[in-house]
Amino acid sequence: MEFGLSEEQKMVQEMARSFAEKQLKPRAAEIDSTGTYPLPVIKAMAELGMMGMNIPAEYGGSQAGVVSYSLALTEIGKACASTAVTMSVTNMVAEVLNAFGHKEVCSAHLPKICRGEYPAGAFALTEATAGSDPASMKSTARLEGDHYFLNGSKTFITSAEFAGVFVVWVKTDKEAGAKGISAFVVVKGQPGFSIGPHEEKMGQRGSPVNEILLED
Repeated sequence: MEFGLSEEQKMVQEMARSFAEKQLKPRAAEIDSTGTYPLPVIKAMAELGMMGMNIPAEYGGSQAGVVSYSLALTEIGKACASTAVTMSVTNMVAEVLNAFGHKEVCSAHLPKICRGEYPAGAFALTEATAGSDPASMKSTARLEGDHYFLNGSKTFITSAEFAGVFVVWVKTDKEAGAKGISAFVVVKGQPGFSIGPHEEKMGQRGSPVNEILLED
């Protein structure tokens, strides 16, 4: 059994290492000290395929595989932990959409994530009273006709102020506990959706976290 890296995996690792050394390492301290979200760097990473590493090519992904993704993320993290957080959460959002989204959802949003048209994706699960216990979340969705109306708030949401698309988790059946949770795709700018100020952090300040508010 062969446990070594394939040539493709080595190429991905070297690409990410070179990018991190040249583009991230020299500015990592400034990103952290100023709390600057490095939009040009994120866009460049998307152009290199690092924002949709396990997404099919039909949606603009690089479909590099989990080993290559891990190698690339490690190299980015060595240079700038904040940027690695952005990369990992955005890839996670893309993978959730790819795994569970309808075809029209994938077609509408995955190419924008992979191309960097969305500067990030956001995963909105945590609430003030529901961190490690998502079943206790208070946010809800009610069905009226053929539309759902979401209400509640989420906190510490990574990249919220820059994300173009959010996977938002809310209760659709308050009596069913953890089994009553559903995921919705929310796009920034939808009526009733707003973002609070970013939280002051002790580190990884180039990866902002915010509260989001859902009002119908």
